[in-house]
Amino acid sequence: MQRFLRFLNLLWSGRCWLTTLFFIVVVGFVDHNSFLNLFFLLQKNSELKEEIAYYEQQYAEDSKALRLLNTSAEAVEKVARVNLLMKNDNEDVYVVVEE
Repeated sequence: MQRFLRFLNLLWSGRCWLTTLFFIVVVGFVDHNSFLNLFFLLQKNSELKEEIAYYEQQYAEDSKALRLLNTSAEAVEKVARVNLLMKNDNEDVYVVVEE
């Protein structure tokens, strides 16, 4: 019984440390605004920024291609030949499919 009382006395005398430890556990892991949640949000934020950069680059390339299509007849013909498989009357088109 003496050992148990000494142990309780030790815990009670260190209540400042226990309170600090409790605060660190709550703020660090349990709370909605915890450091763990903050880490995951920052990671998600960086992934979304990379995705935004990719889509901005894709938008710039597509805008350039669209401007080229609006100004150049050769570009329209190239798109029609490559993507839509169109041809002139005196030409034959062969489509090679790799298996």
